[in-house]
Amino acid sequence: MKDQFESDVIFKGRSEEFSEKLGAGYEAANLRAHSRRETDGGYFKPVEFSWRQFWESLLYENFPPGLFSPFLALIIERSVSRAWCVCQNRGICPISTQYNSRGFIISCWLFFFPGSWLLTSALVISLFSERHSITEIDVFLVFIAFACLFMRRIIVSVKYGYFRPEVYDKLAKPAPEWDGDKTRRQLVTWGWSKPRDYPGLIEDELVISMEENDVALEDISFSIEKNAAQVFKSKSTNSRFKTQKKFAKNSEITAAFLLAEILKSTYERNPLLKKSESNMNIMTFIFALALPSVAIITSFNFGQDFFGTSLISFTIAIGTSIGLFLCHQLLLFGLLCRFDYNRRKSAVEILGDAIEYPGIRLSKIYPGDEELGEHDEFLFLDMEKRSNVFAWTLARRVLKSFGEAFYNRIQGYTSILFLFSLICVALLNFLFWGAFEHHISTVVALVTIITGIAFVSLGAIFSAIKLQRLSEIHRDRLRRKIFILEEKIACLEANQETSAVDPATRTLLQQADETLSFHELTYKPVMLLGYPASRSLIGSFLGVLFTGLVLALEGFSGSGISYDLFGWFIA
Repeated sequence: MKDQFESDVIFKGRSEEFSEKLGAGYEAANLRAHSRRETDGGYFKPVEFSWRQFWESLLYENFPPGLFSPFLALIIERSVSRAWCVCQNRGICPISTQYNSRGFIISCWLFFFPGSWLLTSALVISLFSERHSITEIDVFLVFIAFACLFMRRIIVSVKYGYFRPEVYDKLAKPAPEWDGDKTRRQLVTWGWSKPRDYPGLIEDELVISMEENDVALEDISFSIEKNAAQVFKSKSTNSRFKTQKKFAKNSEITAAFLLAEILKSTYERNPLLKKSESNMNIMTFIFALALPSVAIITSFNFGQDFFGTSLISFTIAIGTSIGLFLCHQLLLFGLLCRFDYNRRKSAVEILGDAIEYPGIRLSKIYPGDEELGEHDEFLFLDMEKRSNVFAWTLARRVLKSFGEAFYNRIQGYTSILFLFSLICVALLNFLFWGAFEHHISTVVALVTIITGIAFVSLGAIFSAIKLQRLSEIHRDRLRRKIFILEEKIACLEANQETSAVDPATRTLLQQADETLSFHELTYKPVMLLGYPASRSLIGSFLGVLFTGLVLALEGFSGSGISYDLFGWFIA
């Protein structure tokens, strides 16, 4: 199977092969059957979640990195060379600069690994030490801190679960089959959040999406206004995709080129991207400092020494602080989920608005382009043209599954984060209704986590619902066009006039409506916790969250809970 990081030259060779061997649009829409390839092994297939990869990754993540993880890799991989490569490529015991940068290796051994060791040690010590030896420590707070780290490890394991088999196999191979740059391209927090810093990532994922849908958009064209087509041609110098097919009309552009430009406008050229990234960094930074700070400050306000007086207490306190600090990564994942849903929504909106007269301004696809100036043109896809209906339906299908491996992970992360906020609510109820011994700093930390994580996860859910809502909006536009087209054809026939509308256009519009309905509303809708994203779903989520909080408040007031001068629970 072709590697998704193949060079432009290799890709262009494949594109030329398409142009030579695929003629009519229907052939390009049935790629495997008409490309005359001997086997199906050369094309990407839709990504599927691998439970085996998930559980293996969860084991790797939860074994102390750098200490015992190499032995686990040796047991799983059953080969010294494969185990070595896995340790380097997964970053669980990085040593060689052939696989990772020197800065990454140093940061792992000086910060990340010791932090993990300290937090794990803090949990073990607090659970198995005699209570009188750690009187300043609240075991529940240590457990919450470790839960933050464990949820991050689950998210990382979900990432590996959505890796493609060929990518997963490369993790056990020596460099340059895999290296740190290729790893960063696969990360939501690196490559996917800033594709402009990783040239070719957008095009690579678009190629994969086309092959997943068994379609070659390079050989399917839109018919647009000539002036708009000329603008697109002038922008094609840095594009991997051809603007036009051979012997195409001046008013035609390929669907692959148009889709690539739309994606770049929302993922790379959008002027609001840097502002959104800046806001995410600020919110994450504030939360990273706020969560451990509120626990420490609350303890000191009640005269309780958070760090204790013994070495054991100090070790546990440091490990707990690290775990609470790492919770900011969960907040960051929630913000990135909302960020990605909004980018996808913007791209789908552009393609949907282009079919409504007069279309969309090209300055929306090329924001900040001074060359357009006052001569800005409109991109309008006339859906009374059969070729546009055919190209739009296929392009939308490809667009919806663009970056599918990342897309599936984003949906999984959103669900995991909301579940984590519900787990924290359940733990709050457990403390109050069970009347277990705890310190008030634990309650303050739990409320802070619930507020932060629930807020960003609900924001991501709302954005997911808006993205799903576009499917209904665009289907309504198609049905309206079908309705008007029927009346137009009927009027022309009644007046015995020759219809300029191709009879096949009406049928294709109806099929486009049915395809959109099935594929985006039934087969592959935006999924959250196993349910399609909808307005009723957010009502259920909010109901569960607020019900849990109300029960916790009732448990606090009904159980007669109070705290002593040092902030410890009094029955």
